[in-house]
Amino acid sequence: MTKPSYDDISDIPESWDDDSGSVTPDQLKVLIVDDDELMRRLVLRALTAFGFTRIHIAENGAEGLAAAVRETPDIIISDYNMPEMHGLELVEAIRGNGALDQTVIIMLSAADDQVVIENARDLGADTFMVKPFERADLKNLIGTLYHRFNCAKILWPA
Repeated sequence: MTKPSYDDISDIPESWDDDSGSVTPDQLKVLIVDDDELMRRLVLRALTAFGFTRIHIAENGAEGLAAAVRETPDIIISDYNMPEMHGLELVEAIRGNGALDQTVIIMLSAADDQVVIENARDLGADTFMVKPFERADLKNLIGTLYHRFNCAKILWPA
């Protein structure tokens, strides 16, 4: 089965507010994994502005893996190049963990290199964003993922 790609940004909600019983940002757990403090703060601020409240932070890949196992996030936003455990190693470990294999992984990198992007996707990253990026780009990507969670809720109710 081929994993869907979330690079086609369309049908983004004007508002996250929805009283139809759908998943809302405050219900989703997000893990930010980045060794750059400024980037962690920027992503955290953006997610908070979008309505996410269940946000966990890790400073490197090893901490990120431990946090992912402990918190079982719905979305992981991870840097590509980190100390202690590279972003690709983190993706591979996440995809190898049965409890986390459906977690959405967004890989961030300053490298705009097709080989890097393909390697990340081959190992299981759902999508890839090149730094620096605009806050609106992150919002659009999260909006697309938001729709994925709502579709999953309809198709596979708890």
